[in-house]
Amino acid sequence: MKFNEIDFTENNYENLLGKVKTNTIFYNEIDIGNSFTLWRHDVDFSIHRAYALANIEKRMNVKATYFLQLGSFFYNIFEEEIKELILNILSLGHQIGLHFDPTQYKINTKEDLEKYLNFEKNILENLFQVEIKVFSFHNPTEEILKYDDFNYSDMINTYAKYFKENVEYCSDSNGYWRYKRLEDFLNEKHTKIQVLTHPAWWQKEVISPRNRIQRCIDGRANNTAKKYDGLLDKHGRKNVK
Repeated sequence: MKFNEIDFTENNYENLLGKVKTNTIFYNEIDIGNSFTLWRHDVDFSIHRAYALANIEKRMNVKATYFLQLGSFFYNIFEEEIKELILNILSLGHQIGLHFDPTQYKINTKEDLEKYLNFEKNILENLFQVEIKVFSFHNPTEEILKYDDFNYSDMINTYAKYFKENVEYCSDSNGYWRYKRLEDFLNEKHTKIQVLTHPAWWQKEVISPRNRIQRCIDGRANNTAKKYDGLLDKHGRKNVK
């Protein structure tokens, strides 16, 4: 099967979690002298899929950090259902971080970066009543990756120089293994690792990456239509078709 699509199922996800050799920790718990696993999700497409994985992780005693976008066109963190799912993820013992899209702003200096990081951080903290301790860049360019200090705006930077030089990394970006299969990576003898996954890629059955995203799109569209119909029905208004 192309691109190891068979890997991206919930059952295999649970199998992979069972291969983690070192304790999963949150970014703010890093002890440079100790071994650790950082399990991270950049939530680009689906909060529903994120919640599904969060439940699997809870069963497997894995702590994960879920990085949320404020400007995603796939979900809206202010929407009642989405907000509730994020709160459920937190209730399972996981953390949330900021998934920051620098293309939304004009950033030429460190001061610019911290200004907009603070802006989005404060929104997340006020909405979910938790401290945001870590952020990740969304689709980072070479220009934005020059900001590689460990901390900005009192948040840990997942693209910091420290992680690039000291922590082994594996990612499922674009729904396939661009460099190394996660199973092979977990079977290697690494003492410090950072694993990045995107929840939308992990489904109940085997489907292609594009169809996984189409499922997210269709699910959101259908849910929006149902809410519209329900709103008219609730207020006794005609639903002209």
